[in-house]
Amino acid sequence: MKPEKFLVIATRRGALTALLSFAHAAHAQRIESSVDAGWIALRYADTLSTSAAAVTPHILADWPNAAVDAWGTLSQFTSGSWSSQGAFTGSLFTPKSRGVIAELGGFAGGSAHQDGTRTGETIGNGRLHFVGQSSEVFLGGGGGLTWDGGAWRSVFQGEAGAAVNLGPGGALLTVTPVVVNDSIRYTDGQISLSWTSDGLDLTALGGNRFGGQLTNLSANTKSWASFSAVAWMTPNFGLVAAGGTYPIDPTQGFPGGRFASLSIRLATGRHRAVPPQGEQQNPLESRPPDVLSAVTGFVTEQSTPGFVTLRVNAPRAHLVEITGDFTNWVPVQLRPLDGGLWSTALPMSPGKYQMNLRIDGGAWMVPPGLLSMLDEFGGAVGLLVIE
Repeated sequence: MKPEKFLVIATRRGALTALLSFAHAAHAQRIESSVDAGWIALRYADTLSTSAAAVTPHILADWPNAAVDAWGTLSQFTSGSWSSQGAFTGSLFTPKSRGVIAELGGFAGGSAHQDGTRTGETIGNGRLHFVGQSSEVFLGGGGGLTWDGGAWRSVFQGEAGAAVNLGPGGALLTVTPVVVNDSIRYTDGQISLSWTSDGLDLTALGGNRFGGQLTNLSANTKSWASFSAVAWMTPNFGLVAAGGTYPIDPTQGFPGGRFASLSIRLATGRHRAVPPQGEQQNPLESRPPDVLSAVTGFVTEQSTPGFVTLRVNAPRAHLVEITGDFTNWVPVQLRPLDGGLWSTALPMSPGKYQMNLRIDGGAWMVPPGLLSMLDEFGGAVGLLVIE
């Protein structure tokens, strides 16, 4: 059994956890990417130890009703061998109706190793998210196939959990019953805690597996816990430290073990923490001076019955976009006019709307002159009133 395969376990578990939490921020319309490069030490099955240099690229993107997450890891071990792993998750969401969001998701991943062995796994699932102001409860299930290098196995799993968003922090609790080939049955319970600021990201998780004797790979890996911290030196450069334990994976026959890692991270598009409600600020106040000067005005007018014209004065901009609940949170590009003006006309009835503005593909922000408020996901939006 190869020690490097623990990376596949971490990848698979991280994917499912991240996928569960996407419904809470599916309209954020953001793209984040990063590359980690560093060193990791492993001790697996409580008997064997090794270490490796590893490079891990990662990209995450979400839109009004979809989200994808993809990453890979290339490891060079001190023994001279190498391994590579990769995974992809994706979800489609329905618009929220009476506090309920339906999700259809999928996961695909695998590994390749220097000696020619391969592993793989594909899972499709569905979920219902019952969303509150700053929390949600979800239920779901799915199934798929897994390849352990020698045979295909069927995998079926249920899902239940709850998540809460506390501004810069959050918590996620999941309970996942699993059946492998109708012969291995167990239930995983896990809680994840996170806290994010402009300079520090912290994540901790702990879990326990309930069930009978699952495998003879190891006798002491039914409970696990880990912790990671990212200290941001600049908005795009950080130091990452992590360590903890991970459980056996009966679906692919991997043993459990322990790990510790240290790496550097290069990132783009990192999502900033949302301040507590009492401290919420208009994002314009924290934008760089060049962006502030690029947006000098925002007005609306009703020139045609049933339509509202939105105009932005941004003489230094190359691209201006708006999004809001009146566009189903799909970005709409404004057309340039003379004098640095940008304009679009949209069908809108009198009422109150939420919206944001983006210049040259940057961060979404509240248009100048509109009241800044928190939306149901904890983000800042502008209140647009059409009379």
